[in-house]
Amino acid sequence: MKLNFIDDEAKSLIVEFEDADRSIPEMIKSKLLENKDVDFVGVVKEHPDIAKPRLIVKSSKNARTLVLKAVEELEDDMKSLIASLPKK
Repeated sequence: MKLNFIDDEAKSLIVEFEDADRSIPEMIKSKLLENKDVDFVGVVKEHPDIAKPRLIVKSSKNARTLVLKAVEELEDDMKSLIASLPKK
């Protein structure tokens, strides 16, 4: 998956997801909403057919670090889900 960093400041981050729909940025957004250091998080897609989804994060701490932590938490969640699914 290719990411384009539109804004990459210490407390502000805008990431465009090149080859993805809104599902992955929305999962990251959900995790970030649980973090008290996040001041704002949103996912936008300006046009439903041609635009790429963007994750927008504003925080009181390093935004990139908070996004990385959220992605790692999602990875742990997925591993737990895989472990709990019955195998046939």
